[in-house]
Amino acid sequence: MRRKRKESRVKGLYQRSAGEGPLLLFLHGLGSSSLDWQAQIEYFSPHYRCVALDLRGHGLSTLEGPLNPGQLCADVVNWLDEQPGQVVLIGLSLGAMIALEVALARPGRVDGMMLINGFAEFSLDNEADRARFEQRLKWLRWIGMWPLAWWLGLSLFPAPEQRALRHTFRQRFVRNHKRVYRTLLEALPGWSVRARLSTLYQPVALVSSSDDYLPLAQRVAQFASLPDGRIFTPTGHHAWPAEDPAACNRLLERFLTDIHYY
Repeated sequence: MRRKRKESRVKGLYQRSAGEGPLLLFLHGLGSSSLDWQAQIEYFSPHYRCVALDLRGHGLSTLEGPLNPGQLCADVVNWLDEQPGQVVLIGLSLGAMIALEVALARPGRVDGMMLINGFAEFSLDNEADRARFEQRLKWLRWIGMWPLAWWLGLSLFPAPEQRALRHTFRQRFVRNHKRVYRTLLEALPGWSVRARLSTLYQPVALVSSSDDYLPLAQRVAQFASLPDGRIFTPTGHHAWPAEDPAACNRLLERFLTDIHYY
């Protein structure tokens, strides 16, 4: 039986929610939206209050104002300040970066985090990273969102049997405003919370997919100073929750059980 979902806008952020109980807050990646978390909302809403936000500049949230990780974090913190009780944060990529910032800003509110293919710092230290980043900017400058959507779709969901996932991703991605997407993308290099990780006492599940952009060794090094981090290495690519939602749900359920978040 499907639980009734609610859609609303709070503090300028559009949200999809369902269920009652302890709060699970889902934060999507760059160029995505709260739609990415439908499988998780459906699975966990019988026992949790599940909320997925559209970050500033994404989906149905406001497009106005500064567009950088700090502002996106401030938006989520302002939203969280209006909510009762504790929260577990689940973030993918950019969403994981924002989750870290939120936990640093409101440590007493966060009982745990699941960071999926996230970063403690966004650096372009090697040639491969710089080339991939510049390629994305070139697609934006010279051709536009549709070709970029095609390229990213093939990168995220390369298998022949993932054709439907590629199609869904591309249809959603092209809804992004080119200016907004480019501004956020250009704001990422140089971002870092690595020096502050040692202050995060909450349990953190670090998910590093087998075929993610960031190699496992680099992710482990970035998060080495976390007091209570645990690493998981499922098979998959960068958008792993969409690629294998059942496995994502099982891992999150296991994590919530381990930290006694009921």
